[in-house]
Amino acid sequence: MYGSKKDKGMALGVFSGLLWLDLGIKQYIEENYDEKREETTKIPGVVLRKFYNKGLIFSSFEKKKELPVKVSLIGTGMLLLADVCAFGKKGKIFRKAGLTLATAGAVSNTYDRIAKGAVVDYIGYRGKNKFLNSLTANLADFYIVTGIMLAQIGGRKRSE
Repeated sequence: MYGSKKDKGMALGVFSGLLWLDLGIKQYIEENYDEKREETTKIPGVVLRKFYNKGLIFSSFEKKKELPVKVSLIGTGMLLLADVCAFGKKGKIFRKAGLTLATAGAVSNTYDRIAKGAVVDYIGYRGKNKFLNSLTANLADFYIVTGIMLAQIGGRKRSE
């Protein structure tokens, strides 16, 4: 049998936990922060704030309302298909872990785009660099970036 039930069950549990964690934080930020509030954290330079990203990465294409939703749906669909393919095979634990992370992030952000018309971002930076100060992300964004890197590392064939 390819792709053990244990692997699939664990991935589903991790996926669900990551998804609900990000969605829960987004809900908390929406209910308790206005767009002018910014709070420092115990991590130097990291702040919490609320930002509605109506576009894609770096708010690109925010004027084209349907494009971010379509791109999100297509990207999430491709990740789900990659999950099905990966979990149908033995091994490649890093690829499976990466796809699980990336899919959780994609589903969370896609849900926001469909339900709210924008993605709720809440992790910012406050420091000397103006460009970095202007960026705000969410856990889902970190899931996607980290997941894609893990999936790429885990998808490579071993050199002999």
